[in-house]
Amino acid sequence: MKIQILIYILGYSFVYFLLSTGLYFLSVTSGYNGLSLPIFGGGDDGQFYYEQAMNFANGEPYIYTSIHVWVLGMILDIFNTESVMILRLYNFISNILIIILSLLILKKISKDQTFHMAATILVLFLALYPSLLLNSTLSIYRDSWIYAFFLWATYLFINLFISKGKWPKVINLLLLVFVLIMLGGYRKYALLSFVIASMVYLFINLISKKKVSLIKIGGLLFVGVSVFYLLFRNFKFPVVGLSFSDVLQYRQASMELGGSQMGISLEHSNIFLFYANYLYSILSNFIGPFPWQITGGSTLLLMITEGILFFFISIYLVKKIKVFSKIELFLFIQAVVWFLLISISNDNFGTGSRLRIVGWLPLLIIFVKYYSEGIYRRKLNSKRV
Repeated sequence: MKIQILIYILGYSFVYFLLSTGLYFLSVTSGYNGLSLPIFGGGDDGQFYYEQAMNFANGEPYIYTSIHVWVLGMILDIFNTESVMILRLYNFISNILIIILSLLILKKISKDQTFHMAATILVLFLALYPSLLLNSTLSIYRDSWIYAFFLWATYLFINLFISKGKWPKVINLLLLVFVLIMLGGYRKYALLSFVIASMVYLFINLISKKKVSLIKIGGLLFVGVSVFYLLFRNFKFPVVGLSFSDVLQYRQASMELGGSQMGISLEHSNIFLFYANYLYSILSNFIGPFPWQITGGSTLLLMITEGILFFFISIYLVKKIKVFSKIELFLFIQAVVWFLLISISNDNFGTGSRLRIVGWLPLLIIFVKYYSEGIYRRKLNSKRV
């Protein structure tokens, strides 16, 4: 069993390494220094990170947007190189962490007799997830590390508060502190989302001894969002340094850029209009674009390759929520809070496809667990017949 899982991890890693290396050499031969290619459209954040990392490594003034600049700069400085390939190899480590951590979390919730099948399906999902593939291999973006640290923090939290891990709690705690610092360094609102979701889970677990329903979770989050919208719109969150109003103004400004924008405004004094549009934004970020939101080839491709599949998976998961274990409930809450947060600030399908990976990773882990159990039961029943 362990050999087979190792083979899966190696196969997954090979796919990502091959794609990243292929894109690197294609970019070099095209004169783009091993970073992104213009055929994919838009700007390349990787070019910005590379320039700022070079400035950091050379002791020149640089623009700090995240800890990614420091880390890339230190790598260039330590190896005394300007090679983009070595930075791609660093990002490749995050891809390995993503698959290992996903399988470790899956192992926590799966039965022994179905884990192998669930692991197989999960590896295939992650190896063929278009947005995850592109954002992890196209350039030297920070996103793959955000996904990795988010999963790592999730796994460590489970070990500490839900299911006993192999390592002593003090080691898990120290690792969790380190991972949360890194997660906040890479993206502050990813840290904010994780902390809020963890608090929601602990609170629900504290007040409810029975199975938690979707209505209870939704009710609690509805009250929380309503209170902030009505009473604390100008309160600045300590982690991100932004208020509810700041985020809404940022979203409104981005709507004027055109392109693959959703065109959903949340700037409404009427809370009912706000909630109607907010729900629309959540669904669009979660499983969009919808057919009427198609603006070009990229949004059409996004709907065909991801949106339709995610739609059916989400229906499947809603039907299973009543039998969720504590770990699965925690994973579900992490995903829900993430989508609630990004749906406030994001109005772009391209950005949404990149951001929603954080929320879909835990959902896919839950899905493959139940889907593999369903296949296993059908096989048993067929043998009995």
